[in-house]
Amino acid sequence: MNLESLVLYDKIHQCVTLSGVAAKKGRHTTIKDLGVIENAAVVVDSDTARILWIGKSLELPQQFKEIVNQYSCEGEVWLPELVECHTHLVFAGDRSHDFAMRSSGKTYTQIAAEGGGILTTLSQTRQASVQELLERAQIDIDRFQKLGVGTIEIKSGYGLSLESEIKILKCIQTLQQIVSVQLVPTFMPAHAIPPEFKERSDDYVKLICEEWIPEITKLQLASYFDVFIEDGYFSVPQAEKLCLTAKDKGLSIKIHADQFKSLGGTSLAVKLEAQSVDHLDHINREDIKALSNSPTVAVLCPGASLFTGTPYAPARELIDGGARVALTTDFNPGTCPSRNLPLMTTLACTQMKMTVAESIAGITYNAAAALGMENEIGSLEIGKLFRVCQIKGSSYESLPYMFGELE
Repeated sequence: MNLESLVLYDKIHQCVTLSGVAAKKGRHTTIKDLGVIENAAVVVDSDTARILWIGKSLELPQQFKEIVNQYSCEGEVWLPELVECHTHLVFAGDRSHDFAMRSSGKTYTQIAAEGGGILTTLSQTRQASVQELLERAQIDIDRFQKLGVGTIEIKSGYGLSLESEIKILKCIQTLQQIVSVQLVPTFMPAHAIPPEFKERSDDYVKLICEEWIPEITKLQLASYFDVFIEDGYFSVPQAEKLCLTAKDKGLSIKIHADQFKSLGGTSLAVKLEAQSVDHLDHINREDIKALSNSPTVAVLCPGASLFTGTPYAPARELIDGGARVALTTDFNPGTCPSRNLPLMTTLACTQMKMTVAESIAGITYNAAAALGMENEIGSLEIGKLFRVCQIKGSSYESLPYMFGELE
């Protein structure tokens, strides 16, 4: 063993490993499952950036006591680096006017029907240069990182032409070269029906299947494919056709479902073994049961519910039923322009009746599972990547308690 490549972090006030959450695959999380170690130590191999040992400082094996690179972490609370598993981060402009209209009584679907909503951002994003998109996205990523986030999923979907979708995905690719945060690209051409295909959604679906998905996979620009199932957007049959084509080309599946109506999107996600199904504000009991017996992760978006004034997802029923529940900001210009993932734990606890332990699991291990990355990140265990979030609170309970202000 080369001691020169090892680093010892000692006297950590509190280390939240989530080892029990990982052992239970993210289901039925309790306080005990957080695997909290008081006065902890962590040994890391700097060559591989992986954890070699973790435990109480007083139990540090003799072989590690001679490590040259030692750091005292007194007063620090450690958690796994936070995982943001659902964003629409690359876009131009804002939708403050949409917010004003909603505040005057119009619904999200009414605004969209009048040409607002996603189509407003589509127009601005199509016109924006790559440099403009990069500069804005860097600011947003930096804000996420300052609040403890180390991995961010980013969807396309504000271009809705092959050229513009490629521009967004290549922007994500470029961002990965200049930021330290780990980025996960998702191809989402089925975010809305573009103006040029108005009243011709089947033609648009056919085009995506026959031309766009093959091109994106050939260019290796995405890991996931996503679709928004909702009235006025994409139907379940259309979504199934899109997802099956994407799976056939090697993309994993994520699905937006049950945000405003229960239309069968969750059932489709379970059937297709999607990595996650997101929103679920109006999920029905039958689909809760199906999801609870599925590896598909339920990704809940409390910030979107807060911002739009719509019902929160039934987190308590999902968790009690056995579902794996993750939390996200759903950062986007229309329904949640917030980059504050810790704030989502506060909303989860106060508005969705989740426990603090469940909310912490929701932005770490279960969020990693929503990206298929739980074997690498999401918990602090021997063999996993050394990616930590360090906070200055009295305990991990400070994270939701401080109302999103803890940095």
